[in-house]
Amino acid sequence: MPSSSPLARLWLCARTAITALCASLLPLDTLTEAERRRLRGWLRALEAFCRRVALTEALQQRCAAPSPARQPTKPTAAAKRRPAFRLWPRFKAAGARIRRLGGPLSIAEIVAERRRTALAARLAAARSRHKPAHLRLADRIEALQRFLDAPARAIAGFARKLRHAPALARVIVAARAPACPFLSEDDVDACITISQTAATNTS
Repeated sequence: MPSSSPLARLWLCARTAITALCASLLPLDTLTEAERRRLRGWLRALEAFCRRVALTEALQQRCAAPSPARQPTKPTAAAKRRPAFRLWPRFKAAGARIRRLGGPLSIAEIVAERRRTALAARLAAARSRHKPAHLRLADRIEALQRFLDAPARAIAGFARKLRHAPALARVIVAARAPACPFLSEDDVDACITISQTAATNTS
């Protein structure tokens, strides 16, 4: 990709923005709840910007010859602990359906009810072991930095994902994000335009 291309300029904007964000931060464990909420909004804006830029490049790769899938490797203990930036959203599961009214009556219903209760208890225990808020923010920042340092592998996987799920492009383009002081309105508008054009031309 030529260094003077619009896509290269957007990559540069993203890297400059995350660098400026990190330079402006106080220690994360000293932030108030209002400051953490504001930081989460800035991160959402940066993540949405990066997803659109990555989407544009992945759509270009999708139209080219498919690259071979990377052979899975057994992750090391250190690799398992490293946060990763997710390029496509997780789709929310459908809500629970009401299968019966009243308490369980049959043995099968009693067993199923006990399983649901045990699962709810395990989920509640897992939530209680969540990292503190400042560590979760640090993970998101680290994941975004690692992605911007070397995006090629993630984009190649994104291109393969888009071949099987092209509707993801519309979801990412249409996603809304709050404003971020480290991204100019012109850069955000240019990013939206270039990703919309890429999604339209390759759909």
